[in-house]
Amino acid sequence: MPTKENNIIEYLVVFVVEFAKRFGLTEVQSFNYLNQYGAMVLLEQQYNYAHTQSFASMIDDVTQYCQRKGGQLK
Repeated sequence: MPTKENNIIEYLVVFVVEFAKRFGLTEVQSFNYLNQYGAMVLLEQQYNYAHTQSFASMIDDVTQYCQRKGGQLK
């Protein structure tokens, strides 16, 4: 049976991949961008909410979060 920690890790990996697809980034670039603006920590802390939402919706929300922190992707 998967543990909550495994579920969080799996969610974060898929999120990074989907974020990369949305913005035409490599997965490494996607992770670095999300990490630079604190989104990885945010997603981990808010996993109980985030995993109940669509990836499209969460990518929109996280993109706005990163923009407020200085990110330039739109």
